[in-house]
Parts: sequence; structure tokens; C-alpha cells
Amino acid sequence: MTKRVLRLLSGALFTTIALVGTALVGPASASAAPPSALARTVYYSASGYSAEADQAAQIWNSSAPNVRMVRGGSATIRIYATTGGGSRAYPCGLGCATIYIDSRDVAAGNSALRIVTHEIGHGLGLPDTYNGICSYLMSGGSAGTSCRNPYPNAQEANRVNQLFAGGYSAPVPAAGVYARG
Repeated sequence: MTKRVLRLLSGALFTTIALVGTALVGPASASAAPPSALARTVYYSASGYSAEADQAAQIWNSSAPNVRMVRGGSATIRIYATTGGGSRAYPCGLGCATIYIDSRDVAAGNSALRIVTHEIGHGLGLPDTYNGICSYLMSGGSAGTSCRNPYPNAQEANRVNQLFAGGYSAPVPAAGVYARG
């Protein structure tokens, strides 16, 4: 074989190895693909507050491009309605939580959408802040019943984006119980 043919073959072999390696381990950096291509899909179900759960999923999808919430599949975030005990989340890892939305919290004047979006935030790795500031989704009930904001602020959205950067290689936060505060 000529040197030119050998160079072409070795170049093709190197390219093939590089492509296979990329497919096996993923891109080398987050800049190798747009965030939506790297998004980790988190499946959710909602037997209670279903419409709010769908809206909350859309809020998180538009706020944190590294996570994509989809109803169905093998749901790792499960949302239930309850009466009593307060709204709360039991995280079981990143993108995993059992959530209870207390109808008494909603009857007291709290926004159901804000509560659901807040509790999903725990499943996405965010802790409570209890700072009383309405623009912080994770301030929860400390912001009062007049707070209707269901959107995470830039810091909260960026933190979720960081936790889910690189798809499934994100670190898993410690499990805990987050009750509405």
C-alpha cells in the first residue's frame, strides 16, 4: 500500500475510535453539545394536583435546560395529594422524590402551583431557604400566602442546572425530608 492510502486508513481508524469513544463515555465537556442534548430526563407521576404538576414540570424544563421532566415512564418523582401533615418531599437522590401536597396548605391560601414546583425543587436537589423572600421559590411557605411566584430564581435554576450537568454523572445529594416551612 502507498503511504497516502495508509494515512487515509489510519485517519479513518482514528476518527472511528474517537466517535465510538465519544458515544460510550459522552462528550468531553458541556460545551461539546447544547444543554438540551445533554439533558437528563426525569420522569414524574401525579395522582394529585396533576395540572399543577404538569405546569411545574414545564417551569423546570424552561428554567434548567440540563433537566427534562416528562410525565410517565418509570416515574422517580411521584406526587400525591394528602390532607394533614403539611406539604413535604422525601428525596431519594437526584431526580427522585416522593412528594405530598397537603390540601390544607392550598385551602389556607397558598398557591398549589408554587407548592408543587417548590417540592419538585427538592427532588431536583434544592434545599429550603426559609428566607421569606417571594422571588426565592425555595423560601416555600415562609414567603406567606400572598406569594404566588412558582418560578425558581436564577440562583436556584443555575444550581439545578449544575447538579444535572453531564446527564447521569451528576452527584446525588443526601436524602432528607423537606416539609413546607
